[in-house]
Amino acid sequence: MLIFLIVVISIIFVFGLLYIWQFWRTNFYKRHKNWLVCTIIVAVYAAFAFTNLGNLSSPQTRFFGEQNTSVEIDFGAIAPVEYIQFMTGASYGQIFMLEFSYDGENWSDGFFMETGRAFAWDIRSLIVQTRFVRLTPTTDQFFIMEMAFRTAVDTFIPVVYVSENGAALFDEWHLIPLQALDYMHSTYFDEIYYPKTAYQLIHGMEIYEWTHPPLGKVILAWGIEIFGMTPFGWRFMGTLAGVLMLIPFYLLALAIFDDINKYVQNAQKSRSSDSVFWAGFATLVFAFDFMHYVQTRVGAIDSFVILFIVAMFYFMYKYGRLDFANLPLLKTFVPLLFCGIFMGFAIATKWFGFYGAAGIAVIFFVITGRNFVLRKQIPNFYKRTALTFAACVGFFIVIPVSIYAISYIPYGGVSSLYYGGFWEIFYLNQLDMLNFHLVTMLDAEHTFASPWWEWLVNWRPMLYYDLTLPVSNLRQGISAFGNPIVWWGGLPALLYTVYKIFAKSTKNAFIPLFLVIGYMAFLVPWLIAGRVTFIYYYFPNVIFLSLMIAYAIKENILLEKLGNLKKPAKSAKFVKNHISNRTIACIFAIITMALFLLFYPVITGIPVTLEFVVTFLRWGFMREWLLVV
Repeated sequence: MLIFLIVVISIIFVFGLLYIWQFWRTNFYKRHKNWLVCTIIVAVYAAFAFTNLGNLSSPQTRFFGEQNTSVEIDFGAIAPVEYIQFMTGASYGQIFMLEFSYDGENWSDGFFMETGRAFAWDIRSLIVQTRFVRLTPTTDQFFIMEMAFRTAVDTFIPVVYVSENGAALFDEWHLIPLQALDYMHSTYFDEIYYPKTAYQLIHGMEIYEWTHPPLGKVILAWGIEIFGMTPFGWRFMGTLAGVLMLIPFYLLALAIFDDINKYVQNAQKSRSSDSVFWAGFATLVFAFDFMHYVQTRVGAIDSFVILFIVAMFYFMYKYGRLDFANLPLLKTFVPLLFCGIFMGFAIATKWFGFYGAAGIAVIFFVITGRNFVLRKQIPNFYKRTALTFAACVGFFIVIPVSIYAISYIPYGGVSSLYYGGFWEIFYLNQLDMLNFHLVTMLDAEHTFASPWWEWLVNWRPMLYYDLTLPVSNLRQGISAFGNPIVWWGGLPALLYTVYKIFAKSTKNAFIPLFLVIGYMAFLVPWLIAGRVTFIYYYFPNVIFLSLMIAYAIKENILLEKLGNLKKPAKSAKFVKNHISNRTIACIFAIITMALFLLFYPVITGIPVTLEFVVTFLRWGFMREWLLVV
């Protein structure tokens, strides 16, 4: 069933890529190779994103112990055991008992341990002299990937014999890391949910995470099937999605600034390069925002839903800029079709895809209202509108619902999630998800919970991971928050964009309206939500913040001047007028990159001193930011 779902999604996705490629080929190559702007940004970002993503080697065989069934281990001679190291499998909180013996006949009293988070290494102190060890699981579902005993932090004790039922515990010694607790070798943050569930889907086990629809976990499983159950494997697909989303984002930005530049006459060459410049600027701002970087590198499902959201808004904008007066009706359906497909993907990944769907619906009706005003210029307006509405039933209801339902096929292959057939599993999971999001999360509390207004000002980063390294006392940390220049600069850009909707000087009010609707679609639901919320819920808003920053810097200087010109701008005048706002954009881009590099250690997990964080990364109210511990 998993293969079937992969094939269905792949076919739809390939057709989407072909459609984008057609646009790429007919638009980029005509721009005198300006497509390199997008390519360079994507390549540079990808280099950062995939560097230090996670270890490519990790134990793959698993020991599945039965309750009260012992495994005996022999070191061949009495040895001083100071530490036990093990990697937990797809379970956590399981208890096992260790007994020790010099001769294999007389055993010490049992010593109990509890496993930690799933697919994470753990090191525990023992301090015992022994030759034989007996391990007995005292709970069911006991799942260990690999185990080792040490005489010191960096010295392993060789196992000369282990009873047959425990062979999988000691068969991949060469994959045991010395520095085992860091994020490069173990799960962190929400990786205790999603990679574990993806692994369970692959192996037909009972799934752990059921609070979101299946598609994101299915996609996550592709990386695991390619690279194994390794940190790199369970983070690969999300990171790849973070890279790929820059392409539709760039196309969206390019379309927006092409439309803005239509009002500049007799300067076609300058207009072309100008659109590429501003699209590249917006893409760079989005790419090197901290939230985009951090949230797409963790083994979670947010990357996929954001990729699909960018794509669906791109296709809706493409629909809004069509020439309805001259274009055949069927051709106007194409962007709506792909918008509906990506909407289905988004909702089948996470329910906040519904927020994007609401924004898309508002934009669609805005476009329809604009066409109504221009109805005398559109042949057979009422007939075309009626047929479009009829087609939208298929595009935005039938197709998304079908994609959503198909995403549940893998759940039929797991054991004991729900009892019953496909539709019963589907129905019961909807009820459970509703109860979780509307009831359970209503009263939930979390140390790093934050209300929506704190997101606007980047008030409180959310610490995903922290570790103090032994001996060196260096600190590692990974936090989710925004690039200060992007999030703080985005607020005046948002206000300016709202102003431009109503300003008389605005040549195309659809552009600022589109950006504001997209932004508010992902903010308004959290204004009224009574449940616990987190800063990473603001991630989709960063899409529109980045576009509004570019829009505000360009429009505020360039088009205000053009609006005061009685004659169309000549090429020289155009260049003269846009030098200043390009300079501002370049300065903004430089600050964005500089801050990204400055904060790089605490969004990547690079070891740094506490003094560095306190001195350089905490300013003003930011002194309370908990970036490392």
